[in-house]
This record gives sequence, C-alpha cells and structure tokens, in this order.
Amino acid sequence: MKKIKLIFLIKTFFLLIFSSANSENLKMGLEGGLTWADIRAEETAQQLANLSGSTVTYSYDEATWIGRLFADYELNPELSIEAGFFFTGSLDATYTISGASASEGYDARGLDLAAVFKSEDAYFKAGMHSSELNGSASLTIGGTTYNVSETISGSGYLVGAGINIDDTRVGLTYYADVGGDGDSDMTVLTYGILF
Repeated sequence: MKKIKLIFLIKTFFLLIFSSANSENLKMGLEGGLTWADIRAEETAQQLANLSGSTVTYSYDEATWIGRLFADYELNPELSIEAGFFFTGSLDATYTISGASASEGYDARGLDLAAVFKSEDAYFKAGMHSSELNGSASLTIGGTTYNVSETISGSGYLVGAGINIDDTRVGLTYYADVGGDGDSDMTVLTYGILF
C-alpha cells in the first residue's frame, strides 16, 4: 500500500510540474555520482566456507555509479518539493572454492519524493522512496553453470544534505531499505546540474 501511495504522489507531482512547465519555480536536474552499499560478501564467503569445508577466496565491489533525474518545485525560498528517478550500476562479488566458483550482482532503481529545506546555499532533505533491488547469482561447478535471479520491491525513507552553487549542487543522501529490504541501504554522493 505504501508503494502505491508513493507512486501516486510522485505521478501527481510530475503532472503538476508539467502542467506548469513555464513556471519560474520549477527546476529540472540531472545528478551522477557514486553509491556505496554493503553486499555482505564476507558473510557469504564464510557461509560458503562452512558449507564446503574449504577455503573461499573472494573479491567484491564497495561502490558503483548512480544516475538520477529529478524535478524541484519551489514552494517558497526556504522550501521545495523534489521528485526523482534513480538507477545504479551493479555491485558484484566473486567467490572461488576449489573446483567451483560463484558470483553475485545487485543493482537498484526507484522513485523518490522529498521535502527540501534551504538555508542560503545549503539544503537538507527528507522523504521516502519506492525502489526495486535486482539480484542475480551464478554458480559454476565442473564446467556447468547454474543461474538464478530475483527482484524485490518496497519502500523506505531517505535523508540528505548538500550545497547549491549557482545551477550546480553537490549532495550526500542516505537511502534506507532499498527494495524494502531492511539490510539493503545505500549512501550516495552526487554532483548535479539544475536547468
């Protein structure tokens, strides 16, 4: 139900934005940067070692790229409403066990909606997101590969802060419960352009 409400609010926001496209209060933007998330590769490697009874070597990504399109509608000089769509690259991990190997990867995408509080050049935001977390894994044993994938979706909250410099901005945002998973959070550092 939360997801339906958030999607409804974001769609309504975008409809209002596009119906007032000539408004001086509307800014569109594009952000790009890095996102950090813990895919718990160390825990997975330990579980594989416990199951197989042998040493497991592993490597994993700690960060990947993120892109975000957004619209910011200024209600007054200190407050605006912002809606966006984000998507990430894949965070991957590989595991090697004698005679076998495994890999896993995760990427995310979603919609977000936040209230943005402005104070001179600084801004602070708080809101919620509805997102999907896509996971895929493969296991290769003796030349035969087995693949599995899963997508989960759900909502969570977000908080962030940053600095506006003319028509650019630098921000740091924390997304909790990506895909509705309580163990899947991401911290995002972005550089954005407003137009």
